[in-house]
Amino acid sequence: MTAVPVIAVDVMGCRGDVRPAVEGAAGVSLQTDIQMILVGSAPRVQATLEQTAYNPEQIDIVDAGDDPLGVSDPPDRALARSSRCSISVATDLVAAGSASTLVSAGNGPALWQLCVSRLALANGVRRAAVGAVFPRHVEEQDADPLGLILDVGATVRCDAADLLQFAQLGSAYVACVSNVAAPRVGLLNMASRKEAGGEVLTAAHRRLENDRGLNFTGNVEGHELISGVADVVVCEGLLGNVVLKMLHGLAAIAVDLTGAAARRNWRWRAGMAMLGSGVESRTPMVEYVAYAGAPILGFSAIPIYCDPASPARALGNAIKLAAKVHRELSSGDAGGGAQRASN
Repeated sequence: MTAVPVIAVDVMGCRGDVRPAVEGAAGVSLQTDIQMILVGSAPRVQATLEQTAYNPEQIDIVDAGDDPLGVSDPPDRALARSSRCSISVATDLVAAGSASTLVSAGNGPALWQLCVSRLALANGVRRAAVGAVFPRHVEEQDADPLGLILDVGATVRCDAADLLQFAQLGSAYVACVSNVAAPRVGLLNMASRKEAGGEVLTAAHRRLENDRGLNFTGNVEGHELISGVADVVVCEGLLGNVVLKMLHGLAAIAVDLTGAAARRNWRWRAGMAMLGSGVESRTPMVEYVAYAGAPILGFSAIPIYCDPASPARALGNAIKLAAKVHRELSSGDAGGGAQRASN
């Protein structure tokens, strides 16, 4: 029988407001058997819990003071061993084995550096990678509307072996999360031909194509990214970070333009009212940034990072995601595919 996961939750991450994370965790405690450790200002956490329904048998509190690390602060303070900021304490709980993994909506660079310095890599993994989800077009009704792209900034430049390993890690993750037996893997490149993109990408294409454990579909060009041709898209961190920020920017522009048009044009508003639920079904695609958790893959634990503006619902979903991944992808399984790349 699989042990119940224990998820450390950095409740101070949402720009110092404990309510989204605490309320998200409280909801999870009423819906699942997941055990949670809420890390932050104990008095504020307790006061927030007293204002909402929750199962006290599934929630513990670890005090980390009332001085959170800001989302734009340099990571150095979190890295100091004397630090009592919540993101550092939560990572230490995972490193010590007191928690299975962690969820944070705090300082992304600090979380990455804490993972690098305090968490062990999974067996066979050369480099960990940060993944991110992105919206895409899907034909099947029950298909996951979100794809996974990695790396998105942990490694600026990669070699072919790194890209192969990222593909293996991403494929294992998506198979678990999206219940896809053989996720389609694509290599982000400037053209579809095998020799495109220079020596590293050509070598990576060859390695991906020869790995029988991967469902490699070939190169994916920029305009194909959201077309749904691949479930996992692999690239260097520099390119992935640019793509991710572009998608974030487009999502923000879409929201701004939609709101502005609604305020200015009564015909637009009338049209939206007539479309009804059809428009509602597209809302998560526009707001995916606030609802999607980003996995950090390659460590013995798989932390989930959320946008600092995430609401309680999103953080609750991230806690469930972290627990599901931990249950279904043990450290051996998570690194098992990567072992092939190191051979």
